[in-house]
Amino acid sequence: MRFRDFHRNVKLRIGLSFISGTANNMVLPFMSIYFSGKLGDTSAGLVVILGILAGVIAGIVGGYYADRIGRKKLMLTAEIGWMICFMGMALSNSPWLSSPWMTFVLMIFVSMFWGVHGPANDAMLLDVTAPDIRKYMYAIMYWMNNLSFAIAGIAGAFLFKSYLFELFIGLSVIGLISLIITYFFIHEAYQPKPLSDRGGVGDSFQGKTSMWSNYKLVLYDKTFMIFTIASLLLVSVEFHLGNYVGVRLEKEMASAPLIPWMESSWTIDGLKMLGFIRTENTVLVVVLSVLMGVLMRRFSDSRVLFIGYTCYILGYSYLAYSNQPWLLMLSMFIATVGELMYVPIKQAYLGNIAPDHARSSYMALYGMVYKGATLLGGVGVILGGWISSWMMATLIGISGVLGMGMFYAILAQLEERKDKAEKNHREAMATAAATTSGVTA
Repeated sequence: MRFRDFHRNVKLRIGLSFISGTANNMVLPFMSIYFSGKLGDTSAGLVVILGILAGVIAGIVGGYYADRIGRKKLMLTAEIGWMICFMGMALSNSPWLSSPWMTFVLMIFVSMFWGVHGPANDAMLLDVTAPDIRKYMYAIMYWMNNLSFAIAGIAGAFLFKSYLFELFIGLSVIGLISLIITYFFIHEAYQPKPLSDRGGVGDSFQGKTSMWSNYKLVLYDKTFMIFTIASLLLVSVEFHLGNYVGVRLEKEMASAPLIPWMESSWTIDGLKMLGFIRTENTVLVVVLSVLMGVLMRRFSDSRVLFIGYTCYILGYSYLAYSNQPWLLMLSMFIATVGELMYVPIKQAYLGNIAPDHARSSYMALYGMVYKGATLLGGVGVILGGWISSWMMATLIGISGVLGMGMFYAILAQLEERKDKAEKNHREAMATAAATTSGVTA
């Protein structure tokens, strides 16, 4: 499978995600600093909380309607919305006007529009991608996202403070470009079916069209809910890096020798160490993604998945305990290798779980995994103030092992849905080919 063989929608969305992701990561991660300086720490925390709530609510609503009126309409609505918001934020931080409170409100709306866009975009990618190549698609997206984050982190650190107005103008322009490309070049591959035509899990949807009925039936999908809870536990393992681990290193690592057995070794403090291992993670993902994908082809997906989970859990758990710089770097290497092994496979399993007519609804609920992991990361900071680092590392490890155990418990069901998705895809392709032949004849 080559990149050029993907459906046009996938190629365009990957390209747009890279461009918009780079631009967004030059600005949005630094907005807490902006609000803290302009409005105080309380407002900075409030914008994060309100942003999460707005994104969750909008995602639930957006996922419901994307399954009923199509993906493209929701994507266009969201892109128009955040383009207008970025234009307003540029005006609020322009040479003519300075309004942090207006920026505050618009930031909440940006989170809301991202919530609408996410489930529709995720479902659209699955609509045009065969089950057997989804792992490759997610591997490329994972690599591109990390590359954009690396570029944006460096550029944003230099540009955010002095060129905020220009950055918001750039985000507005990129929003307009994304809107134009989505409108003219993205193909709406999903056509909502009448309720009576839906099968599988969708049989239960017949006659139940309200939003609550829709999501209640998704919640009744036991395999999906176990998958989601397991993902939450595993993703939270990594999210402790930017929360508890960062706080612990800043407090406990004052001036540690980078290489202990060398007398003239450089020393490093906790904050610099955190920046170093986060950079290591990003660089390793960018450098090793393709290599890991090639090396893992000879092994079964289930073996790669659980070996990856094991490395990931061990690496991040040790980061919560150690203060030895070279061991921290080794742990991050092990954790990143594990992450590279499991992410594409796990995402491909996710793509096979949802029935065609309810993909956006499933993706909307799954999107709460990252919101929940963010909250668990905050809880980790609180717990870390009460218990020792080895106990915290143990709790993080237990969280990951529980998640891995839950995945193992539903592995048979995941493989069954994968086989069913591949069978349905082959039948759909055969039907399309027969129809084309009939028209030609």
